[in-house]
This record gives sequence, C-alpha cells and structure tokens, in this order.
Amino acid sequence: MPLCYNARLMSKHLIRLYHNLEFDEIKQHTLEYGTLSGICSKCKELSVKIDMTSCPKCGTQFKYIAIQNVREHLPKMIRIMGERQGVYFIDHQDFKRIEGEQKARSLLG
Repeated sequence: MPLCYNARLMSKHLIRLYHNLEFDEIKQHTLEYGTLSGICSKCKELSVKIDMTSCPKCGTQFKYIAIQNVREHLPKMIRIMGERQGVYFIDHQDFKRIEGEQKARSLLG
C-alpha cells in the first residue's frame, strides 16, 4: 500500500530538545550572541559575527550558538540552520547558569 504524503503533516518547526551534554566540550565551541555581535566562549574574543564559523582570534570552530534573545534573532537562526549543517542552538540562560555554577564551585572548592 503506497504511503500518502500530506504537506500539512510534514511541516517543520523549531522545538527545544534537552540532552545531557558535557559542558566543558560545549563551552570550548560556543558563540555567545547578543544584540549585535557575539563573544567566543573559549577565548572571550569580542565582536564575533553570527555568520562566522570559527573564532577570528583562537580559530575554534563554533558548533554551538547561544543566543540571548531568540525572538529577535529567529530569522537569522533559521537561515543559519539552512546554511550550516551540524550547528546547534543552545539556551543562553542554561549556558550562563551552568557556567556560573562551575565558577562558584571552583572558587568555593
């Protein structure tokens, strides 16, 4: 029996997924993107553009992008997903919370 194709049922949408990931690995390859530019989370290079695939200072490949205001940058996100296979968008609040927890543990022991 042939499969029926219904375009309405096959539409794509952005959906959040939760995975257990090694934070140190993510931090080494994340572009933190704000309003106009980003920061390399590995070397803290400023003014990194969202279209850059690697840091201009340290050369690290950006596998993850943490955007502060998703609603504002949604069209850019959709465009980047179409252009760059293998890049993942991660929640900026989760990223900063875990980063803060790690800093606190290292200071407090």
